[in-house]
Formats: sequence, structure tokens, C-alpha cells
Amino acid sequence: MAARVAQLLKRSLPPLIVLGVVIAGWYALAYSLDNNFASGDGSALLVPPPHQLFVGLNDATLDRITQATWISLSTAFVGFLLAIAIGVTLGVAMSFSRSLESALWPWLIAIQVTPIIVLTPIIIRVVGASFGARLTVTVLIAFFPITSNTLFGVRSVSSGLHDVFTLARATRWQRLIRLQLPAASPTIFAGLRVSAGLAVIGAIVGDFFFTRGTPGLGRLITFFFQDTRSGPMFVTALIAAGIGLGFFLLVSLLRRLLVSPWDQP
Repeated sequence: MAARVAQLLKRSLPPLIVLGVVIAGWYALAYSLDNNFASGDGSALLVPPPHQLFVGLNDATLDRITQATWISLSTAFVGFLLAIAIGVTLGVAMSFSRSLESALWPWLIAIQVTPIIVLTPIIIRVVGASFGARLTVTVLIAFFPITSNTLFGVRSVSSGLHDVFTLARATRWQRLIRLQLPAASPTIFAGLRVSAGLAVIGAIVGDFFFTRGTPGLGRLITFFFQDTRSGPMFVTALIAAGIGLGFFLLVSLLRRLLVSPWDQP
């Protein structure tokens, strides 16, 4: 029992130390900024210290944050699922055809390196300021790591395993389902963990350009910033970060359940 407690402390202590350093730095930044507490009620105008985060969170503000959280969460989740479907499909298709890879790869790279802030206004003009446009932005940001990791993973299956399936007269579909995708799953999940965070970024960034309907977290952060309500602004930003962390942990949990039992280093 003592050994388990010691091991738990050993694992928990470094993150707690870092958390303490971050909080200390947060306080130092808040109290070092000029005119940060120049408001009449003594609340922070720019960066609130941790104990002032919830100043100004009345019922109306909490309702707005709740609605915005639901919009951004649903956009990120559905966009992430679409990115998985599109990314895996493209990766598998290109692994089967070098010609298709040569035709698509330069354009996929072009989409990846083009700043999404440039594409978002075009998407809104074409699709409209709708949920579909939000999903499009999210998918464009999130799908590429899944595509590239799927392509690499499927192509990296050893020739010896392919020979075994060839001797068994396996069809291409059987080879894909029973050999290539399972063997590539560690690599695919590595791409999923990257894309999980990118999906949340896409939902937040895309929201900055949507001026109709109920705002998501991106627009709400902008509203609180313009209204000099630093407490609600930071709370909203922390919620966005929490969603991204939640997505990452969910993918990590799925990897542990589906892949880790047999993929031991």
C-alpha cells in the first residue's frame, strides 16, 4: 500500500509543481500590468488573477456561456467524426493507388498549409453562415493528420505479414480489414490525438467569423474582450481549453482500450 502511495505521489508531484508555477506566474502577470485594476470596483480589466475569475458571472452570462459551449462542443465533435471518416478513407484510398496519391497529395498539402483564416470568409460566402460552414472549417483543419498517419500506417505493414495473407489467398478487402488497419491503428491513433485538438481549434476559430445566430465560444470571447469583462473572457477561454483536453483524453482512452492491450513497446 505504501509503495502504491509513493508511486502515485511520484507521478502526481511534477504536474502539481508545474501547476503551482503557472498559478504563481499568473498572479505575477496580473499584478505587474499597468492599470490592470483601474476599474472602479477593483476588478481586473486585462488579466484577472485566479481568485477573480468568476467576478461578473451572473445568471445571464452563465446562460450565454452554456449555449456557446454547446455550439462549439457539437461543432468540434461532429467535425472530428467527419474528419476521421474523410481522413481514414483518403489515407486508405491513396495507399491502394500511387497514381491517386500523386494526384491528391499536393492538393492536400496546399489545404493544410493555407491559413484557415483566409479560407473561412470564402467558405461562408459559398456555404453560408450555417452549421455546415462551421463543420467545413473544422474538418479542413482536422483531417490532414489522420490522412497522413493512415497512409503511413497502412503502407508500413511488413512484407512478411503480407506474404502470409497472400498464401491464404486473402482478398484486398480481407487484407485491409484483418491486417492493414489493425497493424496501422497505433499510427492512426497518433493522428487522431493531434486532430482531436485541431477540431476544437477549428470550431473556435471558425466561430470568430459567424455573426449570425447564437455565438459559440469564439465570438463570446471576442464579445467579453470588447466589453472589458476579463473574468468571463478567461472562463470562456478555459472552457475551450477544457474541451480540447477532453477530446485528447477521450482519444487516449480509446487507444488504451483498443490498441494498448496488444501493442506493447
